[in-house]
Amino acid sequence: MFDEETQKELLQEFFSENREALGRIEMGLLQLESDPTDRDRLNSIFRDMHTVKGNCRMMGFERLEELTHAAETLLDLMREGVRLLDQRIGNTLLEVLDTVREALQEIAQTGSEGEADFTRSIAALARLQPEATDDGQPSTTPSEQLPDWALQGSSDQGDANHDSPAVGDSSAVGEKTQSVSVKLESIQLSIDRLDSLMNQVGELGAAFNQLKYAIASNPDQIDQILEVHGQQIYRLQDELLQCRLQPIGRVWQSYHRLVRDLAVETGKKVILELVGEETEVDRHVLVAIREVLGHLIRNAVDHGVEPPQERSVKGKSPIGRVTLSAEQKHGQIYLEIADDGRGIDVDRVRAKALVRHLITHEQANEMKEAEILKLIMMPGFSTADQVSKISGRGTGMDVVQTAIDKMGGSISIFNQAGHGSRFRLRIPQTMAIVPVLLVSNDTTTYAVPQVNIIELVSFYGQEILSQIESKLQSPMVRVRNHLYPLVPLQRTLARNGPGRSGAREMQRLRGKEAVHVVVVQSEEQIFGLEVDTIREPASLVIKPMARLFGHVTILAGTAVMPDGSVSFLLNVPELIKFINE
Repeated sequence: MFDEETQKELLQEFFSENREALGRIEMGLLQLESDPTDRDRLNSIFRDMHTVKGNCRMMGFERLEELTHAAETLLDLMREGVRLLDQRIGNTLLEVLDTVREALQEIAQTGSEGEADFTRSIAALARLQPEATDDGQPSTTPSEQLPDWALQGSSDQGDANHDSPAVGDSSAVGEKTQSVSVKLESIQLSIDRLDSLMNQVGELGAAFNQLKYAIASNPDQIDQILEVHGQQIYRLQDELLQCRLQPIGRVWQSYHRLVRDLAVETGKKVILELVGEETEVDRHVLVAIREVLGHLIRNAVDHGVEPPQERSVKGKSPIGRVTLSAEQKHGQIYLEIADDGRGIDVDRVRAKALVRHLITHEQANEMKEAEILKLIMMPGFSTADQVSKISGRGTGMDVVQTAIDKMGGSISIFNQAGHGSRFRLRIPQTMAIVPVLLVSNDTTTYAVPQVNIIELVSFYGQEILSQIESKLQSPMVRVRNHLYPLVPLQRTLARNGPGRSGAREMQRLRGKEAVHVVVVQSEEQIFGLEVDTIREPASLVIKPMARLFGHVTILAGTAVMPDGSVSFLLNVPELIKFINE
């Protein structure tokens, strides 16, 4: 028998290897549906299922071994050409994978299989095996091969009340679509990276010993040692951040299953296209955006993509396309979820908003299309006429908006009636340690993300008169021959603060001895943020805002400073939105 510590390590390896194998099996089955004769892919699926079965046998989980053995038997018949993958076989095998995942979760929580009963799943697998012929051998008549579009969905149930687009929610999801899950409890590190981390920890230990010696014997060296110590800590933080970065495709692969199941459930034909899977994101961000992207993909398949007949009448391919893409720019991740479906019916959104008293008739007549599109992000908004398993309860898009706001990101909606819609998300690459510039206003310290900062400028005396101008009754700051709106941080923090009048604001500015400006940018908008004091750059461990202050969207988090005070991280996109309003 193994000791407790060894047993724990074996279980961790068991869970890790099986999760990866199950993920490969699931992806392989989804790809195999487009070409059931692909022997290489089928052999790979079989090998992974054999690995899962062997792991279960080794760890003594007999019932789970019996279930995976039954699945392996069916896959072996497929390898021999006795059976050919069809939708019924695909559905059954995918459901078996879900059952195995649930069993692994039970084992992780309790250490045993519990009371799990796999007889129904085993019987379902047995029913898919061919009946024996007169000579006692199984029939070798293969199942009908599926067409190419079956990569994501293989049923054609016609137009089930999808004559007009419904947007705004897609979280009352059916049992099949709820099975999508990705576990991120562990990460893989190279030996070189582990050696680098160990060396840096060793350097920190040496610097700490030097610091103790200097305190006791040579105080003149303390400042120098602290400087070296700080640089070592920053290098270690950067190395750890790199360790936390994971390819976003690690989460994305699960969406193939989601789209496939939604397509089957809604009677549509949909292909999911992935672009930029290698883009690296902090693992905490991966967890935070998983459900967000799930909502938007469900919305695209359920509300955006039309049924095959409707697409054919419009001259489109009967196969709809949903594209999920990612790219990294300047420390930010840009995600897009696009579909080639109906697009969003702006008039319908406006009408529903009026019925739900979200806007007045006067507002409805004056709103631009971009403003109307934003209404779908409001709590409780939905254009669905009926409640289905997938949508109609008015939840979903407001959840997306809330999650993006918490991450300090933004979302933009683009629409082309009759040709599809596109949702563009901007989120930080990491949510743990954020490089910032510290600034002060009155007695409070604020942190401005360095990724949003263009430059810092200070004006003194006569420079204030020449570099700050009044345009359209608002102060503007001139930086390198460009004029940008100038907004005092105090005004964004207190709606009734000074400077509500353009004339009063210019008078206040011209009466100051010095004006300090942080020029910041989000998307394409640039403005100058006036602060009392520009302090030093720093790398802060950011904690989420307390629930009590969750409604203060211009603040994205907090950090504890060395003196024990609290600094607030500014949410620059929300600042710009607030200023525009």
